[in-house]
Amino acid sequence: MSDPSRPRASLRTAVVWDVLQDALDRRVKATGRDALDVLDTGGGSGNFAVPVARLGHRVTVVDPSPNALFALERRAAEAGVADRVQGVQGDAHGLFDVVERGGYDAVLCHGVLEYVD
Repeated sequence: MSDPSRPRASLRTAVVWDVLQDALDRRVKATGRDALDVLDTGGGSGNFAVPVARLGHRVTVVDPSPNALFALERRAAEAGVADRVQGVQGDAHGLFDVVERGGYDAVLCHGVLEYVD
């Protein structure tokens, strides 16, 4: 039986998800708040953002692909978390042109190195 809050994919993704969930839990305890503001750089269609939002956190995904952001919007709506997920078009080079510096409790950065010069 599959856990619906867990991203689907490889064993590597499952391990990353376990570590991420633990880190978010620790950050929640440290801040004393129930929900975190999470920045997901290069988050694409929401493989991590949507499950993080299902945990109750607010997630901003920055990705250069309008197609990925459209898929993110659809995936978030289907999961019932559209109110907690925001997509912003941009990339790592101009990250602070599209999001507030210091405005997040946690930052995810995954799957971007192969695209950055």
